Amino acid sequence: MIYYDLGKDITAFTTDRSVGRDSALLLSALPVRATGLVYPHQTHTDRIAVIDERMLAMPAEERRANLEGIDAVLSNQRGVAIGISTADCIPVVVYDPEHHVAAAIHAGWKGTVKRIVEKAIAMMMQTYSTDPCQCSAAIGPGISQDSFEVGQEVVEQFINAGFPMERYTIQKRKPHIDLKAINLQQLKDAGVCEEKVIVSPVDTFTDVHFFSARREQKPQSDGTVKKCGRILSGFVL
Repeated sequence: MIYYDLGKDITAFTTDRSVGRDSALLLSALPVRATGLVYPHQTHTDRIAVIDERMLAMPAEERRANLEGIDAVLSNQRGVAIGISTADCIPVVVYDPEHHVAAAIHAGWKGTVKRIVEKAIAMMMQTYSTDPCQCSAAIGPGISQDSFEVGQEVVEQFINAGFPMERYTIQKRKPHIDLKAINLQQLKDAGVCEEKVIVSPVDTFTDVHFFSARREQKPQSDGTVKKCGRILSGFVL
């Protein structure tokens, strides 16, 4: 487990592969008591959900339906572990200590192109009157620029969305994009001070303590694709 010092009233974390997103293991590993675990089914969108009292009171099936296709979650609910899952994509946790609210954001390259980090902070501002200047944040374990080889068509999508990719791309055999740096810039553009952002150096592709879809999800002889697990990044208020 990795823990991030984002404030005295929040436990922000990322699991390693020994815990993954196993709710029983996670809840037992947390240094604070949490009554349950809530996370969405992500589909690389820019859709964001608020986890409030109403959603927590829903039957499991209804809550699951409301969290389908959601890639970032916001909440001010205390005592519940809330997060997102990744296996190379970039997890981002943002905490507003003034209003005691946090966000957990799944920023794969598709969500990053759609500026999901900026949109999540904008929703925090709209929903909870968050001042980004007061926020702290953590960018968790994810694929590094050295490991994130992409096609030129991916770079073009970033360029078409207005990103200055000359700052975030190095050319090897193919382009390599720095997703952590782009998401750090999104935090800064949204108003979060860089000195209040923790950036994990962990590259999930090369560090076997973490799941990596690129490293582990391989085509099998029978035509199926071997799946890998997921780590969970989130918070307990």
